[in-house]
Amino acid sequence: MKKIAIIGCGWLGKSLAESLIAQGHHVRGSVTSKDSLALLQNMGIEPFLIKLNNEAIIGNLNLFVEDVDTLVIAFPPGLRKNPDANYASRIKTLVAALAKYPSCKLLLLSTIGVFGASQGIVNEESVPKPDGISGQQLLKAEKSIQTSTNQASIVRLGGLIGGKRHPAKQLAGRTNLSAPKAPTNLVHQEDVVRFLMAVIEEGHWGKILHCVSPVHHQRAYFYTQACEHLNLPLPSFSKMASKRNKKVIDSSSAVLFGFVYRLANCGVKRS
Repeated sequence: MKKIAIIGCGWLGKSLAESLIAQGHHVRGSVTSKDSLALLQNMGIEPFLIKLNNEAIIGNLNLFVEDVDTLVIAFPPGLRKNPDANYASRIKTLVAALAKYPSCKLLLLSTIGVFGASQGIVNEESVPKPDGISGQQLLKAEKSIQTSTNQASIVRLGGLIGGKRHPAKQLAGRTNLSAPKAPTNLVHQEDVVRFLMAVIEEGHWGKILHCVSPVHHQRAYFYTQACEHLNLPLPSFSKMASKRNKKVIDSSSAVLFGFVYRLANCGVKRS
């Protein structure tokens, strides 16, 4: 049994925690709202209230990471909800605080947002060239993890889908959407959890990994089919040419730990 802590135990974190608990691990989870503590407790997760500001950590981080084998850093950059949030600073602050726990391994859940929309085909060896502030902060956060004195790995996640969460809901009924032929870079929640479980339980540290479905639909096809399946208003796409061509490849997991994406189509048949 390992002690695993998940800082930012939200939609994905809770799903990961459930799988870890099912395998006999002890899981601690942090949230930023008192109202969420009881939910974690009821799921068998040891709950903590911890908030990370740009330059400070509010809450009992020391108790949270005490005797912990792996800390999963699962909170998102949060720029949409809070434009003043500095994700890179928060990760840097967290990494500095964890230096006194050298046996605690770090697993950062980053995203493929580190790559620019027109970078073409990219894999784990590709040099990220982020487009905007969010991508730049993700890349700075990754560098903090890479230079940490703790053992660490980074998993860049594709666009998340699963349960009631579906990106098609944001595009339903919209018109003149750009980049109809751009490839999707999605991944199902269930595959993500299995991927992260393998990293944690098998101990794949010192890595940058991509967790992205190997099936890349054209955007127009995928979102039209998805909206039809979900009984949502169909989107329509512009016929204008687009430079958006990012296609993120996972070239490591199959070799490293025999990983197979069970829900690679993300709910849509191949075109």
